[in-house]
Amino acid sequence: MDTSTSVLVDNNVSLEMDSSDTQPPNGRKRKSMVWNHFITKTDSPGTTKAFCKHCNKSYAYITGTKASGTSHLKRHIELGICQMCPKINSLPQIKDETTSCPPKKRQRSTATVPLDQDRCNHEMAKMIIMHDYPLHMVEHPGFAGFVKALRPQFSMANFDSIHSDCLSIFLSQKQKLSDLIGEIPGAVNLTIDLWSSTQSMGYAFVTGHFVDKDWNLTHRLLNVAVVASPDSDFALNQPVAACLSDWKLEGKISSLTVSQSLVNKTCIDNLRGFLSVRNQHVLSGQFLMGKSYVRLLSSMAQDALAAENLQAPIKKVRDSIKYVKTNDTCGDRFDELKRQFPTPSSYKDLLIDNQTRWDTSYNMLLAAYEHRQFFTSLETCSRRISISPEEWTKIESLCSCLKVLFEASTVFTRPNHLTANDLYHEMTNFQLKLSHAAMVEDPDVRNLANSLREKFDLYWRECVLVLAVAVVMDPRFKMELIKFTFSKFYGEDAEKWVKAVSDAFQDLYVNYSENDLLDAYVDHGFSEAETSSQVEQTTETRPVTEEEQQLGDDSRAHPITEEDNTSLTVEQITESQEHERQYKVEKQNVEGVWERVSEECQLTEEDQQLGDSSQAQPMAEEEHMFFTGDVLLQEGSTLVTIGESLSDFDNYMSDIKTELNQYLDETLIPRSEDFDVLSWWRLNSNNYPVLSKMAADLLSIPFSTVSPDCVFDTEVKQMDNYRTSLPRVTLEALLCTKDWLKNQT
Repeated sequence: MDTSTSVLVDNNVSLEMDSSDTQPPNGRKRKSMVWNHFITKTDSPGTTKAFCKHCNKSYAYITGTKASGTSHLKRHIELGICQMCPKINSLPQIKDETTSCPPKKRQRSTATVPLDQDRCNHEMAKMIIMHDYPLHMVEHPGFAGFVKALRPQFSMANFDSIHSDCLSIFLSQKQKLSDLIGEIPGAVNLTIDLWSSTQSMGYAFVTGHFVDKDWNLTHRLLNVAVVASPDSDFALNQPVAACLSDWKLEGKISSLTVSQSLVNKTCIDNLRGFLSVRNQHVLSGQFLMGKSYVRLLSSMAQDALAAENLQAPIKKVRDSIKYVKTNDTCGDRFDELKRQFPTPSSYKDLLIDNQTRWDTSYNMLLAAYEHRQFFTSLETCSRRISISPEEWTKIESLCSCLKVLFEASTVFTRPNHLTANDLYHEMTNFQLKLSHAAMVEDPDVRNLANSLREKFDLYWRECVLVLAVAVVMDPRFKMELIKFTFSKFYGEDAEKWVKAVSDAFQDLYVNYSENDLLDAYVDHGFSEAETSSQVEQTTETRPVTEEEQQLGDDSRAHPITEEDNTSLTVEQITESQEHERQYKVEKQNVEGVWERVSEECQLTEEDQQLGDSSQAQPMAEEEHMFFTGDVLLQEGSTLVTIGESLSDFDNYMSDIKTELNQYLDETLIPRSEDFDVLSWWRLNSNNYPVLSKMAADLLSIPFSTVSPDCVFDTEVKQMDNYRTSLPRVTLEALLCTKDWLKNQT
């Protein structure tokens, strides 16, 4: 038998090959099934190919290296590429251990996941709270059917059970928030926003703003109280009293900001007197009450949009936009004009404003003014579009003023609230812009800017003392920025205004220092037994009757009803009236801080010397001059006094002067964009224990009573009919818990 084999190649030339060539390289005899179907041939030096014995198809094959794989040859056999192989379907599958197979899909376990009914109910309650779904949705057939399709084994909760779960979440979150407030380094600043309803009842949203234990600026909704008579002179007394009692905040309120949407000035004055009795405030209440700056900006924008000489142009612009957006022919012509006259920056979209938000009116006018030439061209197509050049000029003037208000309001739409020192920069910048607008040649802009500036100046005079003292708490500026900005605002009178801020800062520091001294003395000067003995003596003065005991038990076991609220309000009113005379005297002493500035500047040399000598007197005299009531601690009818020894007091006063002077005398901290004033005070709280408490209270004072999404609202928020139908406790639980879950209490 001839040892050679005849093979046909691609050019149909018969080649004689030695049988030894049919074996794998290196002369090894392989029994793999691959070589039962293929034969190798060296085509040229360094080039080897493998030929199929059946179909004569050739494949590259490199010998002597790891690259001489056979996977492509196996695929020729296994995938049926070779149509001439007689037993192609009966060939065994050839596995190649050198090649990786694609990963197999993981089969899902058929085991049933156990159903946690309690957890499902808890998550459903959270869903209802977070998304304002009605509690009755668990009884809606559509929702019940959907859940049943997801998990037939799930037992749908009824109204009572889901209501109970919501209240359980409320109580759990409330305890967490109570623990959080108990660890804060300073006091709490309150804001009150009053909502209306179709039932002529009000709803007071009381929010607390404070610096937490990690020195982060924090705010939480504390209470939602029903106000039966929002127009009453004592409408806000009960919501504030409930908040102080509920969260144990008596004596821990630093400031209170009120939205004057529905309440009158008398109500605010009564609230100040009420807090003066119940709260140990600073600077005799000057920091205790403020108005919402955001509401002021919204009111100024509404005044600008409601100007009599601007009503006609605004209406024409609004009607023209409506016609363009609703008429197909006019709209197509408008779009064609935009394509014919492109701009480097894209045009603003035309929109119809929502008159409950003044920012949409501003954006509508701004976009219309940008397209004014197109509206002029469309006048030939329709008589409904007719805006004169003079009216466009008025629109431009209005937009220039609204732009200043819009930029000032936008800072309150950010998720992170501003500290009071940063707000000082925003307000001074806003004031300068209004002043520049009031000096332009355009009479319309000038007149409008002057009216807006007058309204702002009234607000500025009420809050500048608080803001200026907050700026002093910024180690980058201290008193230096006050001197610089006041010199621009007040000119020759700047010095007396600077002195007023400096005096307020000194008095505020003394107030905080005395409170610390009292706390330290009470902690170390009285034993627990002595304190309890005094309490027992006070209690024995008038024994508690059975009716009072029963009333106390009932009040703890049952929520307060509307009748209870009314009686409680009357008691608080009576208490406020008892202290009315004291409050009026106090108000006369402190309300005129700015009025006393001119008198202080006119002190004679003898008066100044007398003032210097008076500083050597005990601090109690200064307290008596500036604050009414020099009682340091009173429990029942037992008066607690400091005692005769003043050596500790002298040492303490030397520490006071050292801490205050050290802070003011140190060089300013270099300014940087990433500087965090609260973090600086956290790191320096040990060096400045008293000043750090002042910083925590002053820097967290809020000037907005609304949420970021309501900054541009022109109308008072209204409670919907579903919420007004809920019981008071349920309504408060749902609204407060939503805020707490949102802010991750």
